[in-house]
Amino acid sequence: MRDKLTVILDMPPSAARGAFEECLSEDGDFEVLGAGEEYADLLVRELAEGGEAELEAVAEMVARRGDREVFLTAQVYDAEVLMRLMRQGVREFFPQPVDHEEVRMALWRFKERRESVRGPRRSKQGRIINIFGAKGGVGTTSLAVNLAAACQTLKDGASVALMDMNLPFGEAQLFLDLAPKYHWGEVLGNISRLDATYLMSVMSRHPSGLYLLAPPSRLDDLQMATPENISKLLELMRQVFDTVVIDLGMYLDEITLKVMDISDAIVLVSVQNLPCLANVRRFLDNVRHAEAGLEDKLKIVVNRHLEESDLVVEDMEKALGLPVFWRVPNDYKTTLSAINQGKTLLETAPKAPVTRALCDLAAALAPASPAQETKKSLFGLKFLRGRS
Repeated sequence: MRDKLTVILDMPPSAARGAFEECLSEDGDFEVLGAGEEYADLLVRELAEGGEAELEAVAEMVARRGDREVFLTAQVYDAEVLMRLMRQGVREFFPQPVDHEEVRMALWRFKERRESVRGPRRSKQGRIINIFGAKGGVGTTSLAVNLAAACQTLKDGASVALMDMNLPFGEAQLFLDLAPKYHWGEVLGNISRLDATYLMSVMSRHPSGLYLLAPPSRLDDLQMATPENISKLLELMRQVFDTVVIDLGMYLDEITLKVMDISDAIVLVSVQNLPCLANVRRFLDNVRHAEAGLEDKLKIVVNRHLEESDLVVEDMEKALGLPVFWRVPNDYKTTLSAINQGKTLLETAPKAPVTRALCDLAAALAPASPAQETKKSLFGLKFLRGRS
């Protein structure tokens, strides 16, 4: 595995330094070196108000940078001086207060440039998990949002994306209290320029670290939504993120079937009632005729599970001829509270049984790497997770 990209922060403790530390810590590809280190792939320096002597020192530092890149930040700066330094080799400049999104995008651009020099890094080959509802109102979006958040806990520095394809009115941004500037319809409209940097520039980031790719709100934005273009987008997301969770809504068409074909797991969300059971059977009939192998990826999840119900899980399994993969306990009050606050269950109720069940489901759908499992073991014995 390729080593991490190293960074030296030549900055005093400040809000600006904190912004860089936060953005670097979110990305598992970077390592911030401690005091006393002399070389790193990237040097971030804060310009002090030292007059010509300070500028000469910076100019000398840039001149002998070698293959290392230099970023600068300052509270007060002179445009002419800044242009001179940029011509000498400074790659990025950040006025203060530092904008977190600008730093994140600059780091993505830096990684892209470094890959072209050092050779491409091994892509993540992350897992794609799509969530499909047996009918409306079964909690598909809530499960998708909270499952994506739970996937972030599977390993240190995990990168997780949530893509909302629940058309025509996706609601994932409301569940996360986000106001996205862009949507995946715009990405498909610019499919020729699609790369990791462009992808990250259009995604919205939740404070938890989860990335959201919002849905179009108008039918006009779906003109480029073809199975081929969706495939290109998802394959790139698989390379950028460890896990991609897709809220696929509840309608079957050629695009949703293509997403299912690409996905590693198809989570079919149901509740304990006869209309849901009938829809699950219809879904099975459709996927069996549509594409070979889809049924093998299918994971039936009973949401809002009740131990005492007119229709118990065992009856559902008997009628379907398939096992139920997971049961998520009913906790309407806790879940609704999280939705109304625009937060995940991990933020509002981390110890609730419903939250623990979703974390266990995440571990079952997107298991950690062998190395990560080793870290979680004790005296050679792994902790085992059971179904809820």
